[in-house]
Amino acid sequence: MSSPRVEIDADTLGTLRVSGVISYANAADALARLPAPRGPGAMDLDLSGLQHADSATLAVLIAWAARARKRGGELHLRNAPQALRNLAHLSDLESLLGLV
Repeated sequence: MSSPRVEIDADTLGTLRVSGVISYANAADALARLPAPRGPGAMDLDLSGLQHADSATLAVLIAWAARARKRGGELHLRNAPQALRNLAHLSDLESLLGLV
């Protein structure tokens, strides 16, 4: 059985579109695949293509946010699935993750 896949593609405006699944089975791969921010500023992620969101998804997004902040930037999550919004709210992480 193959592990779920996550795809990360940039559009012409620089927004990164995340699609597929981020789960326990592929969290390390997903973490490694996000391009590092090029410097200060916001990194926009469109999550409308995520097919599933759970605590593994949230953990990867926290790590991505930490990486952006370490480089002086911040993460803005757009079109996050409701399940992810609920998890972030329960964990009091909406502002850290830049949920828009």
